Amino acid sequence: MSRAPLLALIDVARGRGLEIGAFHRPMISRDMGPVEYVDRASREDVLRTYADSDEVRAEDAVEVDHIWGERSLLDCVGGARAFDYVVSSHVIEHVPDLFGWLGEIAAVLVDGGVAGFVVPDKRRSFDLARRASHGPEFVDAYLRGLRRPGPQQVFDFCHHYRDPGTGADRDGRVVDEASLTASARAAFAICREMEEAGQYIDAHCWAFTPRSLLGALDLCSRLGLLPFEIALLAPTPAGSHEFLLALRRLPEGSSLEAQREAFRASCASLDLPPESESVGGDVDELRARVEAALERVAAIESSTSWRITAPLRAAATLARRLAGRA
Repeated sequence: MSRAPLLALIDVARGRGLEIGAFHRPMISRDMGPVEYVDRASREDVLRTYADSDEVRAEDAVEVDHIWGERSLLDCVGGARAFDYVVSSHVIEHVPDLFGWLGEIAAVLVDGGVAGFVVPDKRRSFDLARRASHGPEFVDAYLRGLRRPGPQQVFDFCHHYRDPGTGADRDGRVVDEASLTASARAAFAICREMEEAGQYIDAHCWAFTPRSLLGALDLCSRLGLLPFEIALLAPTPAGSHEFLLALRRLPEGSSLEAQREAFRASCASLDLPPESESVGGDVDELRARVEAALERVAAIESSTSWRITAPLRAAATLARRLAGRA
């Protein structure tokens, strides 16, 4: 999908920018303006992770300027709120602690700075079988200060993976009783090994739709953890698997009440339609109505009164046919 609506909110040529997780597909290149790259590991370490991937070319990978691991983002970039914008594409869903991550981004942005995100819609990705992430999960991750994906997040990601084209699981199997058992055991083994070894397993920690992400942001705002207002949030376009979110940094020192009011006011201009858990919401709703109607017809046809009146209906049908021949 086009990132133009998001890029229109920032001055790429003159503003100082930070891109998170650019790897080999940066949204903003250095020849477009003064941008710095941050990742969870060095360029060499990330390339080693994807050494067996046919989709990654080493020459396309950006040089990482800041490694964001156990330290805060503010510490990583030198301790100053000096960035006019922060952007990332398909990164927000990988973040173990969403609320804490957004807070760290806010800490490096100047007043009025923009945080822009390209977000996969879980209904059109391999997260389609997962429930959209919701409030208690975000709160739990924040209070535990997760810096790497936890067992619940990794298990959900591995066990509920579905190919959006075929519906197959992560091993290419048709989902049935046997494959569900095998998938659950495999995901459980990955989580147990991860915990025992203290490994970082990259996963989609969260599954979003535009409305579910708005709900997460609303909760974050209510908790006084979101010094942002919404600058952009639109439905997932037809034919696309992702949507855009942009947040604008509120002035440093503004009260929690003022931050909450600014967030609420920014939500008032949003125009998000109702959503179905499935990508084909309208089609699924129609199918459900048809199936319900067929069930009602079946119930009527199996009733005693329907059987008793069968001769009368047959006689009426015959009369209509004879009348049509006259």
